[in-house]
Parts: sequence; structure tokens; C-alpha cells
Amino acid sequence: MAIRSDGDSVYESGEPGFEEKKEKLENEIRTQLAEDPTVLTFTGRRFAMDEVAILTGFADLKSVTKLDLRDNQIALEEMKTLFEAEGLEQLLDLDLSVNYVTSEAVVEIAESETVRMKNLKALSLEDNRLKDPAGVAIAGSKNFSQLEWLNLSWNEIGLESARALGKSQTLTQLIFLNLERNYIGEEGGGILFEEGGLSALEALNLSGNRMGDEGVVAFAQSKIPPGLKTLWLTNNSIDEDGARALGESNNLSALETLYIGRNYFKEDGAKILHEHKALPKLKKLLLHEEMGEDAGYVNYSRPELLRPDYEE
Repeated sequence: MAIRSDGDSVYESGEPGFEEKKEKLENEIRTQLAEDPTVLTFTGRRFAMDEVAILTGFADLKSVTKLDLRDNQIALEEMKTLFEAEGLEQLLDLDLSVNYVTSEAVVEIAESETVRMKNLKALSLEDNRLKDPAGVAIAGSKNFSQLEWLNLSWNEIGLESARALGKSQTLTQLIFLNLERNYIGEEGGGILFEEGGLSALEALNLSGNRMGDEGVVAFAQSKIPPGLKTLWLTNNSIDEDGARALGESNNLSALETLYIGRNYFKEDGAKILHEHKALPKLKKLLLHEEMGEDAGYVNYSRPELLRPDYEE
């Protein structure tokens, strides 16, 4: 254990020293790699700089393609260390959900010329501290150009990110994009595909973005990628006009699955969607979703908690 000295008192701290941490963590890395040499998982472990330094300094990580660091204390310096690590340059899947990642950290990684982790296919930054500068940076960075799967849900990403994604010339391989519980809003609905960006997209989650009828109508009329197969519009204050715009859109002909529960439209809107004459490939239509009592559903029944600037 680490030894601390405060005044005349010398005692053992509850916090282990670096060498103790190193020995324990390296043993765990070896154990995990013996079970599956492609995956390392350290979730809810309070990982910070010491742990990240130990991990990236491990002698042989060349076989690891997936790293799960959800629910830790990863911030700017930790993120830089991960992305610049020689032993992780082959990584394909990185989960940094529920950490302390800020827009500043994402922008620095996006603009960095020392990043080695350039082969990522999947990246999750769910529930961090990201605002528009982060979304804009990812949309324009060659360091993220190989992404096929991107989760930016439960952040504060809004209009500027939608605009940047809509004209991105680097995220050309992106198939899945999760923007649930952000700030896309009414104006962002039409801007997201304004300039033909994200042309390879097959799945898009826009749940909980308060798009309303205006945003959904604009979305339905926009340059939606021709291969979009799955769409989430749950909990977006959509009324009859929005439902009608989707059901009659000429830009959703490839859509196979639509999640659109917890909205305002009633029988007329539901009927148009159910008949879906303009949606010839639609196989799964979810018009109703239970509210539930779980913590993850609390905000669905409390619209004032959906966004900090919500007004009745």
C-alpha cells in the first residue's frame, strides 16, 4: 500500500501505489488475453491516468482489437495516451461511454498528427460531456475516417454537428449513427442530410431530440441516404403532420424498421404509417412503447427533463 505522511503522522493510505496497481492490472490483462486475445474489458473500474499508462505500456497488446472502458474516469490526458499508444494502433472497437471525455479532448484527438489509433471501425462516446465542437471535429477528421459505427448518444450535440455530419466527406463508411438524447431539434432534422453526407448510412437513431413535426417533415424531405434501413424517432413530439410526412416520403424507400413510439400522433397518423404506401420495404413498425418504471425510462415520463432548455 502507498505510504503517506501528514505532519508528524505516517500511515498507510487506502490507495495502492503505482507498482502495486501495475502488478495487479498486468496480471488481469494476461488472464483476459488468455481467455480471448482480441478483447480487453475494464468497466466501472475508476480507470484514470495510472491505469491507462499501465495498460498502454503492457508488453504485447498486438492481438487486441476491442477495448471496453465504459464507466471510468477517462478524460483528456487519458484519451490522448490511448489514441497515441503504439500497442493499440490495430484497435477496431473502442468503448469510452460514461467517462469524463469533453469536447476539448475530442477536438484535440481529431486534429492530432500523433494519433496511431486510426483504424477504428466502432467508437462509443455515449453519455460524456460532448457539445457541438466534438461532433464537428469527428465529422471532419481523417483520424475517424474508417468508422462504420458511431455512438454519440446522451450528450449535448446539436445543430452545428448535424450540419457538419450532413456534409462530411470523411465518414463515408459510416453505417450506424446513434444521436439519441441530443439537441438536434426542429432545424437539425432537415440539415442532417442537407449536402448528401453519410451516404452509406443504414441505421440512424434520433430518439429524444425534440424534432417535432417541423423537424420530422424537413427530415422526410431531405436527402436521406438511399440505403437507410432502420430509423429511431421515438419520443420526438411528432404529431399528425410529421407522421404523414414520413408515411408519404419518397426518400425512405429502403426503410425496413421504424421505431416511432412515445409521440403525439393518434389514429390518423398511425394509419398512414401502417399502410406505408411510400415505404414498400417496411417490415417492422413500432407505434407503441411501454413507459416502464426503470431508471432508464424516467425522462420519458418527465418531458421537462428531456432538455435543460425545455419550456412548456
